[in-house]
Amino acid sequence: MGMMESQLSQIDSIKVLLIAAFIEGLKPEPRFTVTEWAELKRKLSSKGSAEHGPYRVGRTPYLRRAMNAMSPNSGVSLIIVMKGVQGGWTELGFNVIGYYIDMVPCPIMYVMPTVQTMERNVKQRIDPMIEDCPALLLKVGKKRSKDGGNTLHQKDGAGFVLILTGANSAAGLRSVAVRILLLDEVDGYPGDVDGEGSPVSLAMNRQVTFGDSKKTYMISTPTIEGESKIESEFFLTAQEYYYVPCPHCEKLQTLEFEQLKWEKGKWSDVHYECLHCRKKIYNRHKTFMLKEKGYDPGGLAEWRVTKPELANPKILGQHWSSLYSPDGWLSWENIAEKWDKCENDEPEKKTFINTILGKTYKVKGDAPPWQQLFERSTAAGLERNKVWGDVAFITAGVDVQGDRLELEIVGWMKGRCSLQIDYRVIEGDTTKDDVWTRLGEVLNEEWKAGTRTLQIKLMAVDTGYNSPKVHDFARIWGTRRVIPIQGRDSLDLPYTAPKAVNKTKLGKSVGKLKVWGVGVSYLKVQLYGWLRLTIPAEGDNAGLIPAGYCHLLPLEGHYFRGITAEELVPQRNSKTNAIKYEWIKRYVRNEPLDCRIYAMAAAYMVGFDRWDEKRWDKEVKGAVIKTSLKKPVSEETDGDTGQGIEPGQGEPAASDAAPKKKERRSKGGFWN
Repeated sequence: MGMMESQLSQIDSIKVLLIAAFIEGLKPEPRFTVTEWAELKRKLSSKGSAEHGPYRVGRTPYLRRAMNAMSPNSGVSLIIVMKGVQGGWTELGFNVIGYYIDMVPCPIMYVMPTVQTMERNVKQRIDPMIEDCPALLLKVGKKRSKDGGNTLHQKDGAGFVLILTGANSAAGLRSVAVRILLLDEVDGYPGDVDGEGSPVSLAMNRQVTFGDSKKTYMISTPTIEGESKIESEFFLTAQEYYYVPCPHCEKLQTLEFEQLKWEKGKWSDVHYECLHCRKKIYNRHKTFMLKEKGYDPGGLAEWRVTKPELANPKILGQHWSSLYSPDGWLSWENIAEKWDKCENDEPEKKTFINTILGKTYKVKGDAPPWQQLFERSTAAGLERNKVWGDVAFITAGVDVQGDRLELEIVGWMKGRCSLQIDYRVIEGDTTKDDVWTRLGEVLNEEWKAGTRTLQIKLMAVDTGYNSPKVHDFARIWGTRRVIPIQGRDSLDLPYTAPKAVNKTKLGKSVGKLKVWGVGVSYLKVQLYGWLRLTIPAEGDNAGLIPAGYCHLLPLEGHYFRGITAEELVPQRNSKTNAIKYEWIKRYVRNEPLDCRIYAMAAAYMVGFDRWDEKRWDKEVKGAVIKTSLKKPVSEETDGDTGQGIEPGQGEPAASDAAPKKKERRSKGGFWN
């Protein structure tokens, strides 16, 4: 009888929810806008916001138009925003979620690039929003309560359901029909999910049954020109930009990076030059400049259409750059500093253009002319194995083939300038011990650099061919001196934390080995940018060596053809019609390119990109540095005994070399 009563009670509860949803459906759409609801009921949590407290759109007036467009009575069904960072656009999406749960209960879906990023966002931002808003907590219920519908991936109540998923989950995208769809950072979505097509299309197909009442909010920082999803969608709209007044002449203009003025390295005097009166505008003036006409007292700023021929009353497309970030958030001084620090670094420039300017990056995938590099190196006349006194440390990159090892030895100097010390080929069967013994001898070599004696600080060896031998070699020398690596084209970083892989012997697993992922595409783009650099012969900067400049030996022509052997070209996917850039060989022998990339990866693992002037000077003026391990290390320590090596004396110190993801370290190892 008890079970029967329980089942009847559950049926009654379902009936109550259905009746409540039916009654909610009979109510007219409120005249209340999303903006008005947010200012009345939304509270920013200290867990996810630097400025916690009541939400005030006056802090970010440029959000008002898109926020109001997401209100039920706006007539707009699709909002597309191509944007930079530090603007509050994701918070706008949370306001929309809160509004529809509270005011117009209905099915809602919020999508981020991956399930993992969504889960993190729910914990840090969505759950605190619900907890800090009594109206939402009443309708959603406390997290994990017995009768509540508040979980990590779904929140439901009377008349509404909120699906929280990642673009990498086809099951999550097709779970229910939804009226309100929020697509966050769409340029981070995969082109195809589980073989079912575009995640954007899968999600938008969930809205078909809601007709004109559906709403889609699509936002993202853009990525690569021709590849960016948000850019292609934005270009189909009337393309609105935010026009702000000069505090001096009050004439309206968009904020353009070219008008930001400063002397390199002197960021305290950064100012914006008005396009009209040419007077100086400072970051503090943005509070006045951002005020929106018709809403904020004294406001003159407004969104303006730039492509009226593409106007559609149901679609709103906006572009926003971080130059508009409110005073107290991302300042013009911060932006100028970021730009100066990414000089001659193409991957960092890409990040700046994408995340600060909110624009796509035009890939420079064409290889530098090898003939020019050949002529330049011949004129310079460098000598093999002669190391300059300002070289701070040495790395090596090794490419493994069936009948040889090819390696490049590179010295690194301030400004990430490089000196090619030598390029070698060790011939022999790489399944045999002899070539690996000779490679070990290279690790024991010494080079005089002024008053110091240097050895190779870190050697990166590719595991793409004959990986068992590579791992054996790394175990003998220890991962303080030798690291096994694997190239990853899709990795948008120089390298990642190591992954454990199984080591087998006679078909049986005999332990775990570690392999570091290397962002080969990222590093190739950066290297090609460095190879294009030249030393000015005239003007104020005559003879000044630019950061990242590569000093090359006068080697044979095939070396220079090899280091420029690949080009990054767009390839269209016949199934999804999406464009993706891929590296294509233009010269069959690309080992010189691979070796340099691996040597660069090793330098990043040493930490040279995080060294300041003092650290570089300390390394160059340091004591004699010898780092050889001439005895095989024990199997139990996985190659990390620490014999005779102290931090800063031959291994990448933990503070310098640790990958972005913090890894647990085992005994005696700085890389584990």
